[in-house]
Amino acid sequence: MQIKTKELVLELDDKTGSIAAFRGVTGYNYIGKQVPLVRLSLLDEKGERTTVETGDCVSFRREGKGAVIRWENIGGMALSAEAEIFVRSEGLLGFRLKTQNGSGLQLECIQYPCIVVKNRLSPEGYKLFWPAMEGVEIDSVNFRTELMAHADGTVYPAKGWQGVYPGACPMQFMAYYNGVHGMYFASHDEGCRVKLVEWCPEEEGIRLLQQVYVDEVGESYAYDYDVVLGAFRGNWYDAAEIYREWIQSSSVLKFPKLKDNKDLPDWLFEPLTVITFPIRGYCDTGDMSPNCYYPYTNCLPYIRKYEEFFGNRQMVLLMHWEGTAPWAPPYVWPPFGDKAAYDALVEGVHERGNLIGLYCSGLGWTQRHYFYDYNAEKRFEEEGIADCVEVGPTQELQPTTTCFHIREGYDLCPACEKVKEIAVSEAKKIAAETDVDYLQFFDQDLGGNTYPCYSKKHPHPPVPGRWMAKEMADIADKMRAELRAGHPGKKVLIGCEAAACEPLLNELRFNDLRYNLDLMYGIPVPAYAYIFGEYVMNYMGNHTTATRLLNTKLYPDNVFYRTAYSFAQGDILTFMCKNDGKVNWEWNIAWDDDNEPDQEEYLNFSKMLNDLRNGPLFEVLRYGRMVKPRAVHCGRYTEKVDRSDLVRIFDEIVTTRFTTEEGKDVQIFVNFNRRPVTFRLDGKVNAAAYRTADGERTQIAETDPELDMPAHSALILEYGRK
Repeated sequence: MQIKTKELVLELDDKTGSIAAFRGVTGYNYIGKQVPLVRLSLLDEKGERTTVETGDCVSFRREGKGAVIRWENIGGMALSAEAEIFVRSEGLLGFRLKTQNGSGLQLECIQYPCIVVKNRLSPEGYKLFWPAMEGVEIDSVNFRTELMAHADGTVYPAKGWQGVYPGACPMQFMAYYNGVHGMYFASHDEGCRVKLVEWCPEEEGIRLLQQVYVDEVGESYAYDYDVVLGAFRGNWYDAAEIYREWIQSSSVLKFPKLKDNKDLPDWLFEPLTVITFPIRGYCDTGDMSPNCYYPYTNCLPYIRKYEEFFGNRQMVLLMHWEGTAPWAPPYVWPPFGDKAAYDALVEGVHERGNLIGLYCSGLGWTQRHYFYDYNAEKRFEEEGIADCVEVGPTQELQPTTTCFHIREGYDLCPACEKVKEIAVSEAKKIAAETDVDYLQFFDQDLGGNTYPCYSKKHPHPPVPGRWMAKEMADIADKMRAELRAGHPGKKVLIGCEAAACEPLLNELRFNDLRYNLDLMYGIPVPAYAYIFGEYVMNYMGNHTTATRLLNTKLYPDNVFYRTAYSFAQGDILTFMCKNDGKVNWEWNIAWDDDNEPDQEEYLNFSKMLNDLRNGPLFEVLRYGRMVKPRAVHCGRYTEKVDRSDLVRIFDEIVTTRFTTEEGKDVQIFVNFNRRPVTFRLDGKVNAAAYRTADGERTQIAETDPELDMPAHSALILEYGRK
């Protein structure tokens, strides 16, 4: 049977209902092999998992332009399913499913529709877009198979590199394309149900997952949202546009855009850079004794230095300041060491109009720290914390996989009142005893969501589900209320590690992005900024994992690349300090390593970009809408992954494009290399061009222009402007 629209053809196996072919705008068939259309996982009373797939269907009928398919006795159990496939109004295909479960087992999760695309990633020119972190373009499965970031199809125990939505995957769409045509695969789910939005290589192709977790206990379950399959012309931008059109018309974004939001502090809309100081230690692991930034007031001269250098406010973000131990949740207050010196730092920061922020560590529980004298095993027993720990399907207490190289402990369930009390009480103590502007509280809770819990004793369904984000939002709201109550009239913000996921966007408006984590899979792309840039402001983050993946001595341009990338997608630039106020590659490279960025070169490059951000691009990068840029024809920049034969290949030019409601149409180009680069644009170009914030504007009116860029430079084109 065929289901057709103007631009696509879906072929279904008449016997099984499986997808035999999916042809897009050019007639190309994306399907690598035929697999059962539905895969279901069920749990018995002990939590043991059984996975079954549909086989031959019992009925298959045409309904309108679509089809309805039914299966019974799936896997030899009293389990049936009915699939509906239909044509949506915009020409996309919609998929819905109903199940009836009389097996006596709990339905845990569903893969539907099951799709395996051809593995024609590089060298044949196909790519896969995956919404991990901010978005990543994958051109080889080798990264997934040879590095640590494997996919196993489960959500427990939690792993930060998994495609769990909402969480490390903040969006719920994927795409497979070659730059000319592509396939769009998404869940248009306003309820933001927990899913694995994942991919994994298998024989004859790559399996794409929209695996939803069933957070309702009962014999029947029915999708109340569409899984969507579509075709497009272009690349990931064009797939992201389909998703953006849907989500901006949905109830998910029911709150104001940045420019209309009166509940945000003024500083979020002013010139700002973030500078991070660790108070203890010389790396993220190892010796945790006080360093040169202790006592706290030792930071003040360096803060003034960066304030004067960049000519704007500084968000001073403290790390390793916790009175417990670095990265040792859930308790953080009071600050380590001399409270009077801490207070003096806060006062000194605020006196000059700067801001203070604190890194925390989310909702984990630390039993013991590997590099510091901290042990909470006795407290764990005395306070009955075991009753609040997130558990797996078999109800076991699984040690956390988060920061496992730093601490031993567990993940805490936010549905438990005791966990809420702990988190909110920490905010209350901070509000009572200090004056902060920002808490990056949900560090390690990627995207702001919690990790899955299957507990049968906690006040939530015994499976992952919508309750997770709801409980996290409740905690964030209560924390923010305490912080603001402690300082009436002050709008304190709370943030998370990585890009805030869809159901928590309104609670988490300023976040620590994790561009570098996508280097485990491929090349980062600014999909998150493309879709949500008008709603949330983010900062560049502390560059984690950069030196674990790349040899910075061999590839010193990497820090320039990721700075150019962050600037071009609108992030506030962020600098990680090592000793003597010098900037470092990231926070987990040792200070005594003589490998560091060239200070003058890197800071001058960053200042040039920051001046553009605070000058002619001020409105564009704060309130503008990212659009697909003109394609850039340029050379390539290659980096080899440390201790492997894997390489990543980047364009020599970083580029993005924004439009504003006032009619500006601006494309940004950054040459992050230590050498000049020439690139070409296709078609007729009519634009005003400038290279620095106060630079002279020149007019470009050419067809297929070739443009030269000096080393470590930027070029701004304002289309249609003179």
